Amino acid sequence: MKAKKILSFTIVLVLLVSLFTFAPTANAASDNPVKLIYAKPEITDYNKLSATGYVEVENIAYEKNVTIHYSYDGITWQDTSAEYYKPTWGNYEAWKFQTPAVTLGYREHATITFAIKYEVNGQTYWDNNNGKNYSVAAGYETTSRYDFGSGGVAAFYSYRITNDSPIYGALELKDLGYEKDVKVQYTTDNWETVNEVNAEYGYTFEENNSVQIWNYQIPYTKNQVTYKILYTVNGITYVDDNFGEYYTV
Repeated sequence: MKAKKILSFTIVLVLLVSLFTFAPTANAASDNPVKLIYAKPEITDYNKLSATGYVEVENIAYEKNVTIHYSYDGITWQDTSAEYYKPTWGNYEAWKFQTPAVTLGYREHATITFAIKYEVNGQTYWDNNNGKNYSVAAGYETTSRYDFGSGGVAAFYSYRITNDSPIYGALELKDLGYEKDVKVQYTTDNWETVNEVNAEYGYTFEENNSVQIWNYQIPYTKNQVTYKILYTVNGITYVDDNFGEYYTV
């Protein structure tokens, strides 16, 4: 799949279907059988905003329900069901969700707040970000903001200005420590040879100081570029490789 940057007026919104994998040690930090992997804002149709993302659940039993409990104003709450996506590692599964869209007014932005409910074997488990809930945001003069749960990094966008230009890209990550190593590994020959470039810190979202934008540049090549993102912090490496399908430009 291709990661694309879409500019509509001054709205910067990203339409990616991106998912990251991560080291089992990152998952072992909690016994909760349901965890947000990551979520992002997405524009559907004209000026309609929804939240999309991926949830990881422990496969305790075949029959299960994964529900997103969401709000557009922090007062009125509604539910929408997530759908099974694919296995991740061990006895865990990824489930994908998308909330119904809300229409953005002229020069407006919106925040979508949500928590995750997992029902299995007569038990109900929640991931509500330790009572703080999760949120994503986008809109007029607002950079699309992701939110993270058990993971740490996700592709934001990548593009060429012209066919003979370098590839410019950005990623979002969860700030888990001051010392961090952020790289983009790429190939032009189906991973027979591997190159990498370092990403550089861009900025931190003021309204959520745990999420940062990092930028990178892949040198020009006439071939198609396939890439993945690696983020190492506190001895753990988080990888966004689109579930092994990688990204292409």
